[in-house]
Amino acid sequence: MGYVTPKDGQNCLRLFLAILFSLAITVVGFAAETETRNFKVKIDNKPAGEMTMVIHKADDGTITTSIDSDIHVTAYLLFSYKYSYHGKETWKDGVLQKFESFTNDNGTRMSVAANREGPGMRVRYQNQEKIARGDCWPTTFWCLPLANKRNGVIPLLDAENGKDVDGNLQFQGQAQTVIAGQNITVNRYKVLSKSNTDVWFDGSDRTVKQFWLEDGHKVEMELSQLKRN
Repeated sequence: MGYVTPKDGQNCLRLFLAILFSLAITVVGFAAETETRNFKVKIDNKPAGEMTMVIHKADDGTITTSIDSDIHVTAYLLFSYKYSYHGKETWKDGVLQKFESFTNDNGTRMSVAANREGPGMRVRYQNQEKIARGDCWPTTFWCLPLANKRNGVIPLLDAENGKDVDGNLQFQGQAQTVIAGQNITVNRYKVLSKSNTDVWFDGSDRTVKQFWLEDGHKVEMELSQLKRN
C-alpha cells in the first residue's frame, strides 16, 4: 500500500469538491420549477378580463404551460360579448410536443388537439385531422421560438382553430419599460399575419405584453403579477 502525502490528500479533496460542485450545477440546471403569470386584459383601453399562465418546468427540461383567459365586454346594456380560452402546451428543447385548446367565442365553441408525429404535428380540429409542420409556433405567443426562428418567415398554428397561418416574425429592438411595477428590459417583436400582433418578451423569453387590433378594437394583455416557486 502506497503512502498518501498531504499534497495527495489536498488533490483528492479538490477533486471531490469539484465533483460535488458539478453535480450541484446539474441539479440546479434541471430543477423543477413553476411560474405563474397573471395578465390584465383591456379592450379599447377599458378593463375586459384576465388571463392566467402557469408554466411548469420538469426535472428533464420539459415545459408544460397552461393558459386560461376570460373576457367579458358590455356596452350600455345593449351589447354583450364573452370569450374564454383554455389551453395547454408541452415543449421540449424549444420544440412543441403537444397542444390542446378549448375556446368559447361568444357561444361558438372550438377545440384543437395536436401531437408530435415524426417530423410533423398531427392536428385535430373538431372532427377533421391534418399534418402540420413540426416547427409551427402557436399563436398564444407565450414564449419566443428557437433562436434561428426569431426573425423572418415562421409557420403559425392558430390556437383557436388549428389552422396553418403564414407568419413573419420581426425583431423591433429593446426598450426599458415598467411591467408589473418593475422596470425591465423587453425585447419587442411584431408578428405579421392575418392579425398583426406586437409581443414583448422579458429576459427569460416569455411574454409580458401583447397588443393587436381585432375588428377595429385594440386588445391589450399586460403582465400584472409574477410568482415563482
